[in-house]
Amino acid sequence: MDIKRVDLNLLVSLEALLIERNVTKAAARLHLSQPALSAQLNRLRDVFEDQLLIPAHRGMIPTAKALDLIGPLRMAMEQLRGTLRNHADFSPETAALTISIACTDYIEAVVVTPLILALQEKAPAVRVAVHRLNPARLNQRLADGEVDMAIATPENEHAQIHTQHLFEETYTLIGRKGHPRIAEGVTAEGFSDLAQICIAAI
Repeated sequence: MDIKRVDLNLLVSLEALLIERNVTKAAARLHLSQPALSAQLNRLRDVFEDQLLIPAHRGMIPTAKALDLIGPLRMAMEQLRGTLRNHADFSPETAALTISIACTDYIEAVVVTPLILALQEKAPAVRVAVHRLNPARLNQRLADGEVDMAIATPENEHAQIHTQHLFEETYTLIGRKGHPRIAEGVTAEGFSDLAQICIAAI
């Protein structure tokens, strides 16, 4: 059976039907109308190629295949509910995880370092792993899960990656006091003609 062809909502209905063994009671449990749940039962029969539940004098009797499904289905549904509960009950104070962030050394200093200090107070078991930003591979690394997030400039945005604007900054030109070209004001063309110092992180 190809799970991609199965409406997973039907499994919720199947669980209720196997527990109640009565369409009316299962429909009430799911807050559905009886005709709606009957239609879902027919779809489930098509999916599993089995009657699953056979009408009887009182309620419905599960078939052999239905009996085989009850245990694994309830276990899978409980695991899913547990996952959703854990997600809903996320607590920074007790969370233990590592967040991978791709960024430049500048962003590491002005954004990530304060973030780490805040996490030490609010979420002491959360760790931050910093990766050097490689624009050429950024989108692929995000898609592959190599990094959880990146803090980068807008030119690194991709249509398939969720982005959020954080802040804006401007460049500041620093030169020696009394420099004649700076005192006059510098254009983009004039800046390229100036002797410059290149600073790179180690």
